[in-house]
Amino acid sequence: MNILVPDSWLRQYLETPATPSQIKDSLSLCGPSVERVEKKGDDYIYEIEITSNRVDMASVLGIAREAAAILPKFGIPAKLKTPKLNENINSESSETLPLEVIDENKLCYRVLAIVINNVKVSKSPDLIRDRLEKSGLRCLNNLIDITNYVMLELGHPTHVFDYDRIKTGKLIIRKAKKDEEIVTFDGKHCPVDERDVVIDDGTGRLIDLPGIMGTENSVVTDQTHRIVFFIESNNAVNIRRTSMRLSLRTLAATINEKRPDPETAKMAMLRGIELFKKFTGGKINSNLIDLYPSPSQPKQIKVSTLFINERLGIELTKSEIVSILESLSFQVSEQTKSGSDLDLPKGLTSAINVTPPSFRQFDVAIPEDIVEEVARIYGYHNLPGQLMEGKIPVFSQSKDLIIEDMIKKALKFWGYTEVYNYSFISKELIVKTGMRTDNHLKLSNPLTSEIEYMRLSLIPSLIETFRKNINLKKQLQFFELAKVYVPQITELPKESSMLGIITNRGFYEIKGVIDALLKEIGVAGYKLSDNLDNFWHPTQSASFNSNNQTIARFGRIHPDLVNNFILNGDCFLAELNIDSIKEMPVRTKKYSPIPLYPPAIEDLTLYLPLKTKIGDIIAEIKRQKLITKVELVDNYKNSVTLRITYQDPNRNLTSQNIRKLRLGILSELLGKFKVSLKTKN
Repeated sequence: MNILVPDSWLRQYLETPATPSQIKDSLSLCGPSVERVEKKGDDYIYEIEITSNRVDMASVLGIAREAAAILPKFGIPAKLKTPKLNENINSESSETLPLEVIDENKLCYRVLAIVINNVKVSKSPDLIRDRLEKSGLRCLNNLIDITNYVMLELGHPTHVFDYDRIKTGKLIIRKAKKDEEIVTFDGKHCPVDERDVVIDDGTGRLIDLPGIMGTENSVVTDQTHRIVFFIESNNAVNIRRTSMRLSLRTLAATINEKRPDPETAKMAMLRGIELFKKFTGGKINSNLIDLYPSPSQPKQIKVSTLFINERLGIELTKSEIVSILESLSFQVSEQTKSGSDLDLPKGLTSAINVTPPSFRQFDVAIPEDIVEEVARIYGYHNLPGQLMEGKIPVFSQSKDLIIEDMIKKALKFWGYTEVYNYSFISKELIVKTGMRTDNHLKLSNPLTSEIEYMRLSLIPSLIETFRKNINLKKQLQFFELAKVYVPQITELPKESSMLGIITNRGFYEIKGVIDALLKEIGVAGYKLSDNLDNFWHPTQSASFNSNNQTIARFGRIHPDLVNNFILNGDCFLAELNIDSIKEMPVRTKKYSPIPLYPPAIEDLTLYLPLKTKIGDIIAEIKRQKLITKVELVDNYKNSVTLRITYQDPNRNLTSQNIRKLRLGILSELLGKFKVSLKTKN
C-alpha cells in the first residue's frame, strides 16, 4: 500500500535539519521506499510504499520513527518527538452516561470506548483539513475528520458512533447470523453471515461492521451532540475475508487486515480524546472502557554477533549492533555463560537478547529478522559485493518436467489450446459432475464460494471452460496439465499431475490424440480396455491400461453431464495420469534404415460382429508378417475400412505375394473374431 505524508506533519514528530530530498533518499535506501516527493504550495508531500508486514510504518509517527533511526547513519542529526498524551482520563460530569461493551467470545484483541458529551458538529479547523486533503482523504465534518486524522497520524483506525442512536447504551460484539444485513453509512446493502464479526446495540439491530465500515443507523449527523469514541484491535483474517467478500475496501480495513499493534490503540484513544475536546468542545461523560483480556507480549530473541556478521559478510562490533537495534526501539541485553540461561549457540560465550517493541512484535520473531534490521540500517549499499567463483552448477531437468514439456509441445502443434484453471472449485461444479463434496478438501476460509474445494479432477473445470466457449468457435480443442489434490488421512494431500483434454471433434480424435501422446513420450505395451468411470458415456468410451493400472480414460461425455452443464453439440474428453506413466517412457529410440523397395497399399472393408473392438482387429493385423502400417479409413454401422501397407525390405512384392498375405490376414480374423471381407457384387 502507498501512503501520502505531508512534510509539515512529519516534522511535528521529527526534529531534523534534513531537506525533503535527503529524507527521501535516506528512507529509500534503508527503510520504506519513497516513490516521489511533490511540492504543494509551501509544503512537500511524500508518496511512500509500505510493505504488508510493516503496518507500523503506515502513519506519520511510523515514518518519523524510521527517519529518526536512519538519518543519523547518513550524518544528518534527527530526533523523534514522541507525543505527550494525558493518561489521566476521568469523567468531566457528575452524572456519567451508561455505556457497556460486551465481547464474550473475545472476537477482538482489544476494545476501547468512551462517551464524549456536548460535541458541536462543524467544519474541521484548517490544520486538520489541510493535512487530511494532502494525505488524500476527503473532509466531512470535525467528528469524522478527527477519527481519520488519528488513524493517519498514529496508524490505528478509530471510529465514532452517535451515542443517542445506540438504543440501549450497549455495544455487543458477536458473529453475524444467517440472512442478517447491514446498510453502510454510504447506503450500500451488504448481506453478512456467520463468518463476519458485527456489533449490535442489544436489540439485535446491527450498528457496525467493526474494523471495516460504519453503518447508516449509527453514523454521526449534523444533529449529533453525544458520541462514543470507539477503537478495536481486530482479527486480521476476519477483516480481510469480510472486506474482500463484501467489496468494502476502506483504508481502515486495509490497515486492520495487517494487524496493527494493540498497544497503539490506547495511544490513539488518548490522542482522539485530546482532539475531540480541543476541536468540538466536548467533555468526557463516561469511564474509559478498555477490554484487553490477553495482552500480547513481544518475544525475546537470542542472537550473537557472530551469527549476524556471518550472514552479512562484515565485522560489526557488538556495540555497533546494539546501537542500531536501540535506535529502532528494540530492547537489548547481554547474556553470558555465567547467567542463569546457559542455552547459547555452540562455541559462544555470550550473546544478546533482543526484545522488539510492541509495534514490531508481529514481524520480528526469529534471529534472521534481527539480521535484516541490522543490515538495512547499516545500509545494503554498504555491504561488500563479491562475484561468484568456480564453475556454474548445471542441474539436470526433472523427468516429470521433460515429459510435461513434450506433452505441451505436441498438443500445441496438433492445434490444442492450453487453459489454466484454479486449483479450487465450487460446490456447484462438484455436484454437476456427480462427485461428492465430502471427498474433497474444503478450505476453512474461502474468499468466495467459487473457490471453496480443492479439486480431485481437472474435468469439472475443463467442462465449464468448454461450456463458456462453445458458442464462440466452431471447433474447440483445450487441454490442461495441472495438479489435483487427493486427501490423506494423516498427511498433507497427495498432489498428482494430471492431463485433461476436451474437444468436440469426435471419439476417434480424442483416442488418437491420447494414443499419439503416449507414443510421443515413449510409452509402449498399453492395452485398450473398457472405461466405467462416471464422467464418460457407458458405451462410447474406453481406457488404456498397463500392468493392471489405468493410465488414461477417454470418450464421449456422460449424458448426465451434458444435461447438467447444458452443453450444445458433441463433447469428448480424456484424462491422463502423468504420475502413473512417468517411469514408463523408453527414452532410447530405435532407428531403421530407409527401405529400398516401395510399399504396396490397399484398402480392405470388413464386416465386424457386434461389440468387436477395432483396436483388437488392427493389433492382430499388425502381428502378421510384412505389415508395416494399418490405418482406419472409414467406418459405417458394422463395417470398417482399413488401409494396409505391405512392405518387404529385401524385394518388391508381387500381386501374388500380396494376395497370399491378404488371405493369411483374413483367415486369422475369421478364426479369432468372425470377421469377413466385404466383396464387390
